[in-house]
Amino acid sequence: MNTFYRLSAPFIALAALTFQVNAQTTQGKQTVALLEFEGRGISQLEAKTLTDRLMSEMVNTDAVIMVERNQMEEILNEQGFQQSGCTSSECAAEVGALLGVQNMVSGAFGKLGSSYTIDAKMFSVETGATIRTVSKTYKGPVDNLLTVIEVVGWEIVGLKAPQNKIDILAAADPALSANTKQSGGGGKTLRRLMWTTLLLGGGAAAYLAATVEDPIPLPEPPVLPGGSN
Repeated sequence: MNTFYRLSAPFIALAALTFQVNAQTTQGKQTVALLEFEGRGISQLEAKTLTDRLMSEMVNTDAVIMVERNQMEEILNEQGFQQSGCTSSECAAEVGALLGVQNMVSGAFGKLGSSYTIDAKMFSVETGATIRTVSKTYKGPVDNLLTVIEVVGWEIVGLKAPQNKIDILAAADPALSANTKQSGGGGKTLRRLMWTTLLLGGGAAAYLAATVEDPIPLPEPPVLPGGSN
C-alpha cells in the first residue's frame, strides 16, 4: 500500500495541479511557477527562505495563479529535477512545460559588502520571451530586506506595491524608494515625448511649406524655322 502511494502520489499531484490550473485560467489570470532563486554571497538555505517570502507576496497580489511549491517540488523530484541546479532559462522553460504553466519566474538574491541585490525575471514558457524583469539594490537594515522582496513580488506581476511598503523603504533607503515610485512610469514619458515630436514636426513642415517660393516657370521652347508650315 505504501509503495503504491509513493508511486502514484506524484501523478495524483500533477492531475490535481492540472485541474486547478485549468479551472482558474478561465478567470483570466496567468499561471505562474516560481523556481528557487540562486544565492550569490548568501547560503542556498537563505535563498530558499527569501524565495518563499517572494512567492507568498506574489500570492497576496491575487494577480496571477501560483503553483504551490510543495506540489511543484513533488512533481520535479519524481522527474529527477533538482531546483538548486536549474538556473538557466532553458531549464526553467522545461520545468514550466512539465508543470503546464504559462509563465515562469526565476532569479537570484545576492550580497556584496553591505548591499543586497535582487534580480527577478518572468518569461513565457511557450515562447521564451521575457515578460518583465525587476532588479533592486538595497543598502540598509537587514530587517527591511523582506519588505524589498515584497515590493519585487508586486512589481514582477506588473503592479505597484502598496504605499505602506514603499513608505518603509523610504525610511530605510530613500534612493531605492524613489526608484520604486518611478517604476513603470517610463511608458507615459515616452508617449509624451513622441506626441511632442510629432506636433513640433508637423509645425515645422507647415512652416516650410508656407515659406518655400513658387517655382520659376520654364521658358517656352524656341520655334524652329519652317515649323509653322
